[in-house]
Amino acid sequence: MRANKDELIVVTGASSGMGETTAYSLAAMGYHVLGGVLSADEADKISRPNIEPILLDITNGENIDSLVRRITNDRDKRPLRALINNAGIEFNAPFELLGIDEWRRQFEVNLFGQVSIAQRMLPLLRASKGTIVNITSVGGRVALPNYSAYAATKFAFEAMSDSLRREVKTQGIKVIVIEPGGIRTHMAAYSGQLSLNFAKKMSPKHQRLYRKLVDQAVASQTNFLRHAMSADAAGEKIAKITVKKLPRTRYWLGADAHMTIPMASLLPPKAMDWVLALSRRFS
Repeated sequence: MRANKDELIVVTGASSGMGETTAYSLAAMGYHVLGGVLSADEADKISRPNIEPILLDITNGENIDSLVRRITNDRDKRPLRALINNAGIEFNAPFELLGIDEWRRQFEVNLFGQVSIAQRMLPLLRASKGTIVNITSVGGRVALPNYSAYAATKFAFEAMSDSLRREVKTQGIKVIVIEPGGIRTHMAAYSGQLSLNFAKKMSPKHQRLYRKLVDQAVASQTNFLRHAMSADAAGEKIAKITVKKLPRTRYWLGADAHMTIPMASLLPPKAMDWVLALSRRFS
């Protein structure tokens, strides 16, 4: 692949994890990366040649407006090669106990924010025949216990991506979905601790109903992450996929994604329930 320093690529959620390593990989290829961050400290952390930190909360319309102006008024008139929708949050708890405000917060970031920025980038990507890369999750294909809100946002993100891809194909815009499984990132490890902290505060009644389920879910995640794909490896793959001339519609990242997604397609739902329950029991 030939790097082209005369093209811009936007990476949301570029301050850590897969977003950060994706930005570094693209910068190393020679692309000028506009990396979305939430603070000045995060900007200082990722700033380096070919990476320009941009204050970007994807739920903030003014931030998105500012990004559009930055691209439109680029002094070198560089086109937008791609938008990588990587930003996201995760908080997992039993369905019955997760407050509706927390459901809304996850949808605001994991879906509505992605929609907002993609809508504003479409005219720029139409002009460049560019690419949208949506980072969803294996949780967008298989909804595990304790992950109801997060999985719901990712299922919705998958559906939005499919519809968008079919709408803009004739306009020359490519839409790619990347479905990571467990990746060794700070967010993945932190989400498990958040679940355990939440479980400690449950009432005695809810402790009896759900504590074992939460503990098993976190233990399973923790055990898998010890051997999971690193954020560095995931970022390198995302970068290479982004600049492919003839990409596939979907890509899986990580061993669990390569195992779980095909299994979910082949097994009847009750059989899949049994497999998932068995895997938790031996975590």
